[in-house]
Order: sequence, then structure tokens, then C-alpha cells
Amino acid sequence: MIALFFLIWRVVLFLPLFFSHFIPIRTGFVYASPWANFDGIHYLDIATQGYTTDARFMPLYPLIIKLLSYLIPSPFIMGFILSNIFFLMSLFVLGKLLELDFENKRITWTIIFLLLFPTSFFFGSVYSESLFLLLTLLSFYFARKKQWLPAGLFGALTSATRVVGIILLPALLVEYAILRKKTMKDLLSILLAPFGLILYAAYNFVRWGNPLYFLQAQGELSNGRAVNSIILPPQLIYRYIKILFTVSPIQYDWWIALLEFGVFWFGIFLIYAMWKQKIRLSYFVFAILGMLIPMMSGTLTGFPRYILPLFPLFIVMSGVKNKVFQIVYIGASIVLSFILLAFFARGYYIA
Repeated sequence: MIALFFLIWRVVLFLPLFFSHFIPIRTGFVYASPWANFDGIHYLDIATQGYTTDARFMPLYPLIIKLLSYLIPSPFIMGFILSNIFFLMSLFVLGKLLELDFENKRITWTIIFLLLFPTSFFFGSVYSESLFLLLTLLSFYFARKKQWLPAGLFGALTSATRVVGIILLPALLVEYAILRKKTMKDLLSILLAPFGLILYAAYNFVRWGNPLYFLQAQGELSNGRAVNSIILPPQLIYRYIKILFTVSPIQYDWWIALLEFGVFWFGIFLIYAMWKQKIRLSYFVFAILGMLIPMMSGTLTGFPRYILPLFPLFIVMSGVKNKVFQIVYIGASIVLSFILLAFFARGYYIA
């Protein structure tokens, strides 16, 4: 059933591309492919040329593309295939993880809600989201099975995929804390989780003389992201209200700001629902930190994509018994997915 859902999702995602030709390619955009725009271009550059000025991108995903490029000489095709394989594997691991707590109906709806999310097309693009989700789920799965060494090792790979992978450490520690029988060996295994990020910081020090250069590089994007300070949620909310009331809706950026702000509040609603549903504490910690870290940068740029790997949010959706919510979510997601992918394919920033 999971493979069928994936196949339908993958085929349907090609439909917006036919209609995207009615949208002009954005002026000045370096066009690569509908499935490798923006960050995808940088991942392909790292895979083919190594690190030059793209330090803000973590190394594991482009490294895998490079290592396997001998199978297929095109890095883009290799990356596209890998992303889709990683996502399909993620769905199977998600199913196995959910089997530990939920019945089949809820597992099915969790997967459906994830596939339908308006920015889920990033899972099938040359982006690191699918690999990040897979490694995260594997780490949680082995933690739930009390196999702490593989949980820690997959955690280390996760933190080598995206900086925010560091949030697996507190989530795993919460899972460890509820054990009756604790050992130092298990704790040390969990402490492997941030090792991927630590290794990349060491590389940054050797290459650029600054172990935190990858954070400094984030600030070079000129997208309002703060790298030297922490922005509190009230400041962030005020900033977006100001944007929505001062920028003209005629501008494309206004609609992206509305999307980001809307997804932000939708995420807040799901966090509240997670508390009401008494979702497992380690999942709760993971989801909250996964939302909080991007927020503290002072911008929601990329937020509609960043919450994709926060799988507990989709577990919560499957537990909402309100039929109106399900119908509205499914309908709105299908429409938004179609529109967002069509614009993304023509070089317009989405997330």
C-alpha cells in the first residue's frame, strides 16, 4: 500500500509541470531543472566541485551523490533518483515506527497527510529533505527498540545532513530518560548524535579558519536571517504582520510571506493538538525544537519546507477526528501543491 501511495504521489507531481509553461521563467534565474532549483543547484555544485562558497549546506547529501555518481554520470539524475528512493524508504520506516503505537488506519492517514502537504514535492527534488527524514526516522525507530548505538549513529548522520539535526540529541535523551534500566554505554551511544555536525565544524575550521563558518554563511543570503543573535517569537510575529500590512499583495513576495506565516500558525495549532493528544514526549520535543530553531533566526524563510521532516505533526493530523479539518486540509493541500510546484518549476522561490 505504501509503495502504491508513493507511486501515485510521484506521478501526480508531474502534472503541474505541464501547466507551469504558462508561467514565464523568472527573470535572471539560473535555471537547472524543475526538480533542482535554488538549493538543488548548490547541492549539485558541491557534489561536482566540492565546497567553494556553499558552506551553509551540510555535506552528507551531496557526498552520497558524488560517491554514487559512477553508477550514473549525471549528478542531477543521480540526485533525483536518490531523493525519491530515500523518501520511499522513509515512508516504510515511518510505517514501522508508527506500528509501535498506532493502528493501521491512523498509520495510513499519517502517510497520506505527509504526501499531501503542499511542499512535499521537495521530498522528490534534489534536496536533502528526504535523506534527513529517513535518517531521523531510523534514529527514532532504533531508540524505540532500545538499540542505542544505531540510534546514535543515525543521529550523527542526521546532523551531517542538516544543522537542525542537532535536535535529535535532546529528543533521544528524553527517550533514554524514561528507561528504568540505564547504562553509561547507552548514554555514550546517544551522545554520538551531534558528531556529524562536530566533524563538519572541524572541516570548517581547517578550511576557513572558523568552526562556525557554516552559520556565518547563512547570513550571507541577505534574506533577513539573523546568525549572531536570537529573535524571539513576538518579534518574528510583529515582523510578518508588518510585512503583510505594508507590502503590496501585487508583489510575489507578499504571497510567499503569507504562505510562511500561514504555515507557522498551522504548525502552532498542531503543536497544541500534539499536547492535547498526549503524543510521545520525545516526539513532542523534536517537533517543538524543529519549529523553534528556524523561528529564532528572525525569519520564516524556508519554513514551509523546514517542517516537512517533523513527522510528529503529521501523526497529530491523523488523530484529528474533525471531518471538516480533513476535507479542508486535503482540498487546500492539493490546490496549493499544484500552484507552488508550478511556480517553483519556473524559478520562483517557494521555501
